[in-house]
Amino acid sequence: MEKETIEKICESAVSKRDLLSTSMPHYLLRAMLAGAYIGFALVLSFTVGQFFYEVHSPATYVMTALFFGIAFILIVYGGGELFTSNTMYLTISSMKKATSWKDTLLVWVTCYGGNFLGILLFTLLLYFSGVFQTIRADHLLLTVAEKKMTLPTSYLFFRAIFANWLVCLAVWLPLRVKGDTARMLIMMLLVFTFFTSGYEHSIANLAVFLISFTSPHSEVINLAGFFHNLIPVTLGNIVGGGFFVGVLFFFLNEPIKRKETQTKPVLIASTKVFHNKL
Repeated sequence: MEKETIEKICESAVSKRDLLSTSMPHYLLRAMLAGAYIGFALVLSFTVGQFFYEVHSPATYVMTALFFGIAFILIVYGGGELFTSNTMYLTISSMKKATSWKDTLLVWVTCYGGNFLGILLFTLLLYFSGVFQTIRADHLLLTVAEKKMTLPTSYLFFRAIFANWLVCLAVWLPLRVKGDTARMLIMMLLVFTFFTSGYEHSIANLAVFLISFTSPHSEVINLAGFFHNLIPVTLGNIVGGGFFVGVLFFFLNEPIKRKETQTKPVLIASTKVFHNKL
C-alpha cells in the first residue's frame, strides 16, 4: 500500500546522510534555516494571536495556530532540515537497512543542534529589531512559555508524542498526493491540529523559550524550566515520529507470512483414493 512512499523516504534519508558525511557545514546550514523558519512562523502566530488575547476572545488559540503551518511549508519547500521529521525518515531507512543506526543518531544530533543555532541566530536578530522588546509580562507568548515550563513531566512527554505523530504524518501524507496545493493544505491542517490541541514540539518550544528569554519576562521563565520542558518533549517527539509513524508503517508494509493450508495434501490423498477405486 505505502511501499512507494517508504522508498521515497529511504531515498531522502540516504541523501540526508550523504550530505552530512560529505559536507557537514552544508547540512548544518539547512538545519539552521529550518530553525529560522520556525521563528518566522512563531512571530506571526503570536502577533496575530495577541490581538484576540487582549480582548479575551475564545478564538485566541485557533488564530494563533492558523498560521504556524507556514513554518512547515517553508521547511519542506525551502530546503530546511527539521529534527522532528527526521525521527521518522531515519527510523524507516535504518529499519530498511538503507542507513545504519549510527547514521540515524548522527543526523538527529546534528539536525537538533542546527535547529537550535538557527533559532538562536533568529532570536538575536529579532532582539535587535525590537519587535518583542516592548511587550508586557502578560503577553500571549510569555503566558504560553510559562505554561510549558510548569507542566508535569508526564504531560509533556505524552503531548510530545502526539505532536510529532501529527507532524510526521504531515510529511508522510503529502508524499501520497499530487499537486503542491493539496500538499500544502494537508501540511497546514495537520500542523494546525497539533498546535491548537496544545501538544508539545521540541523545536517550536526552543523558539518560544529563546524569544521569551530576550523579552521582558517573569521569574517563572528560567533555565530550569527550559530543560524541564525540552528533555521529555524531545524524547516524546522521537517516540511519536520514530515509533508511531516510522516503525508502524514499516511493519504494516512488510510482507505478510500466511500459514500454508492443508488443501494440497488433502487433494492429493483424494486423487489416490479415486485412482485406487478405478
